[in-house]
Amino acid sequence: MGEDVGGTRPSSASRTAGSLAGCRCKPGVGRRGREFRRPDSRVAVAMFFSQAGARPRRWEASQSEHKKWVEVFKACDEENKGYLSREDFKVAVVMLFGYKPSKIEADSVMSSVDPNTSGILLKEFLDIVRKKNEAQLYRNEIRHIFTAFDRHYRGYLTLEDFKKAFKQVAPKLSERIILEVFREVDQDSDGHVSFKDFEYAMNYGQNPIMRKTADKS
Repeated sequence: MGEDVGGTRPSSASRTAGSLAGCRCKPGVGRRGREFRRPDSRVAVAMFFSQAGARPRRWEASQSEHKKWVEVFKACDEENKGYLSREDFKVAVVMLFGYKPSKIEADSVMSSVDPNTSGILLKEFLDIVRKKNEAQLYRNEIRHIFTAFDRHYRGYLTLEDFKKAFKQVAPKLSERIILEVFREVDQDSDGHVSFKDFEYAMNYGQNPIMRKTADKS
């Protein structure tokens, strides 16, 4: 079953279709490792979801945002070391985003910092915060598109919802291909496309290789 989706509902799918930032996923492989089996359905998935979403966008921080990020860095660097330790970083994330990062996230961040330093420098911290804002914006915009297609407020998409969405975004595709795409995107084969299914497929459609293939079709 699909998960409940919050946020303000757009008035139509077409109004929100240009508001998605993308990310990279491995072409042809589902989020549980299952491949998109048929070449025509892979292209159709890419065609639909590349047209349903916009290009990745860079988060441009305002002066007040930039000032706030610097202030948080300084507040967490209590000993004026000039860098944030692992624990300092966790506190900074709580202050800016309201949640405590997991061990996996903290490990990933710490492994990406300059090995010649003892922690996260200000420049690196600002870049991390910018990327986190971009990711947050991207996921929120996917939700807006999802809710635009979820006309009945059910928290999931049916085959009928898909047919209506494809009619708007890729009207030349046959019903056979639409059905194949629906089956591919419905990762757990329960007849419903959850937000997680939709989010994976949207990412897949933004993959540069698949976008190129779809554009040629």
